[in-house]
Amino acid sequence: MKNKGLRHIQILIIILAVSVLSFSGLAQTQKYFIITGKILSGIDFLQNSSVQIIKNNKPAIVSKISTNGRFRLELDYNAEYQLTFMQSGHSEKTIVVNTEIPSEISLRENNFPHFLMAVMLDKTCYETDQMNAETPTLQINYSSKSDNFERVSNIYDVEYAQGSQSINKKSGSSSDNKTRHQNYQIF
Repeated sequence: MKNKGLRHIQILIIILAVSVLSFSGLAQTQKYFIITGKILSGIDFLQNSSVQIIKNNKPAIVSKISTNGRFRLELDYNAEYQLTFMQSGHSEKTIVVNTEIPSEISLRENNFPHFLMAVMLDKTCYETDQMNAETPTLQINYSSKSDNFERVSNIYDVEYAQGSQSINKKSGSSSDNKTRHQNYQIF
């Protein structure tokens, strides 16, 4: 009788193990466009900030960003998102992310590498608000040339490039700091 009970427990454990493995396999097949980033004001990380996420013009979801100013977003492919980054006392910044990819690309097993971005929010003032009203929409799209997602260039990119150089200089001369900021797309 003890052997039958032990046998039933062994079978139950095997069934549970197979179920867990099959569910984890299903979870890995789901692919997302992943944005990993940080929200800054000058060289400082912003605390108590948030991001408003609008997917395909549906009602918005507002999500708090961690206290260290870092965030990770998992976006579905073949959708359009409006990401609006907000912090009290700072101007909002909206970035349009179009995750549409060609159908043959979506059949690949590998996902795209994480998109690294640093969102710079300026302190609120009259001049900044006027400048943001004139700023063209910031965008991220898939590029068939690079076979990857890229920041769409606009006329203000020279200023952003100069701003990222000043971030690297202010945040220290160590090569570690420079490397950390180098790979981030500055918005």
